[in-house]
Amino acid sequence: MMGGTVQRSRSALPAPESTGELLGDIPEPVRQVELPSPRALLEEVRSPGVARAEVDALLSGLARPLGPGESARERADLLHEILEDEQVRDYTGSGGRRVGHVAVLQLGELGFPYALEVPPELYAQAREADGHGESMPMQGRTRRGWGLAMTTLVGGVEALPAIFLALDGRSTEVKLALSWILGVALTSVVPGMLADTEPVLSRRWLHTLLRLAVGLPALPWFAVAAIIVVGALTTGAMPWALAALVPLGLGLLRLGGASFLYGSPPDEAPPEPQAD
Repeated sequence: MMGGTVQRSRSALPAPESTGELLGDIPEPVRQVELPSPRALLEEVRSPGVARAEVDALLSGLARPLGPGESARERADLLHEILEDEQVRDYTGSGGRRVGHVAVLQLGELGFPYALEVPPELYAQAREADGHGESMPMQGRTRRGWGLAMTTLVGGVEALPAIFLALDGRSTEVKLALSWILGVALTSVVPGMLADTEPVLSRRWLHTLLRLAVGLPALPWFAVAAIIVVGALTTGAMPWALAALVPLGLGLLRLGGASFLYGSPPDEAPPEPQAD
């Protein structure tokens, strides 16, 4: 009796006609909404009758990391395009942030070499307006200007032998000259232009590294000056000792540039509070 009841209960259940009928009741997974690209957001801001919400969306899009397939060069070109558009760069979001200032800061966030494409004074203005730091006092700006002038001058003098060597036209000499010029640039002009950028101001180790890159090459110049003076004293040709002023001056220029550009290390970030 009981077996018959169980049999009737089983036969009362409708059998699915196909596998699709079973899967039909399963809800489809929620698809992740694809965010518009910074380029698309920029075009919306350029359209007539732009609203504050569209400006906020552009500011948010510029702060996002690089998207799939997007290169740092493409993002940098987009930021430069914003800076060249007088209307777009003056738009202000609901939080008071100006599009032009955000574009400058994002160029600094991209790092080398894109941070070099921003003038230091423009970057300082963007940091001040965005609340990342106080404006540099006039005395500090003067010191940085002198430091940049010193490193540029000494780099130009040190590159002169390589330039004359490259004029010879031989492939080996040209390669050697290019390597020499690159080394001089990395220890003079490049550290001078990076002194006020965000990566250097926020990283003490990078600040110290660039200071050493500018100052350490002064030691060979001091050694050359000492050799010239000693040679003049031992041979009795005292007028030749005046030639030591050239390497001595180049060494002092390097030390002065390192002091003016990287005299005081950046403040360390306060430690994050420990969770109880």
